[in-house]
Amino acid sequence: MISRLPWWAKLCAKLLLARLPVPYSLWRKLKLFRHGEMNDPARAIRTFENYYRHACEHADIQAGFTVLELGPGDSILSGLVARSMGASRAWLVDAGAFADTDVAACHRTLDLLKQIGYADLSLGDAASVDEVLRRANVTYLTRGTASLADIPDASIDFFWSQVVLEHVPYGEFLEFLRQLRRIVKSHGIGVHSVDFRDHLSNALNNLRFSHVTWESQAFRNSGFYTNRIRPGAMLSLFKDAGFDVEVITETHWPEIPTPRAAMVAPFRELPAAELSLAEYEVLLWPR
Repeated sequence: MISRLPWWAKLCAKLLLARLPVPYSLWRKLKLFRHGEMNDPARAIRTFENYYRHACEHADIQAGFTVLELGPGDSILSGLVARSMGASRAWLVDAGAFADTDVAACHRTLDLLKQIGYADLSLGDAASVDEVLRRANVTYLTRGTASLADIPDASIDFFWSQVVLEHVPYGEFLEFLRQLRRIVKSHGIGVHSVDFRDHLSNALNNLRFSHVTWESQAFRNSGFYTNRIRPGAMLSLFKDAGFDVEVITETHWPEIPTPRAAMVAPFRELPAAELSLAEYEVLLWPR
């Protein structure tokens, strides 16, 4: 029902609902607040295959590679997929413990991986998600940027994210990238899709608000926050943190979806190219 509301009504509803003493697991079941849709085994396998394929097209990733997913959201399944596809170790880093704890989804994923010809991790008797993670050599960290400090220098071959980087808090973004640069091997590669749409109506209504309002705790903790870093600025920040970057796909609106007059400065003065780009996928290499 909430999906049918206008953007401003969704914003008000989420601000109100986020204040209620309700656990995230219930919001996920009600589909009001969700962190991705990777709990489906087939989707988890297909998504990892896609990002890994892009990485392999541009880098020589050896068997036994190490992998980091940023923002796994509701699911830890990608870690199992990576291990079954040849990774020796996987890290999953998120801003909170959002992942489903139903071990049945893990076993369904492992069974499907085996059926389609990937390695059998032999975890059929694991009785909990924690046991699955431990035995599969998958580390799940849930303190956001701070969690990257737990990963050793130059330890990651392949790092990836699916529409996650736009959720890293504005004030942490450059430090987040610097931590990534620290932990990636010299030959490592990253593949990341970034969504520049608002998370209210897939437009640019998030650009209507002042920096102070948008970065307030109320807005940041209500399920619609994005850091509002525009496409060109984000490319510059990647470079500032020590990465070379290449844009490999772009999605554009045919016209700017929210009136410039409704946007606050400095957004309304940006070039049209910065406001009409809805999503891109980038490759990152350590410089």
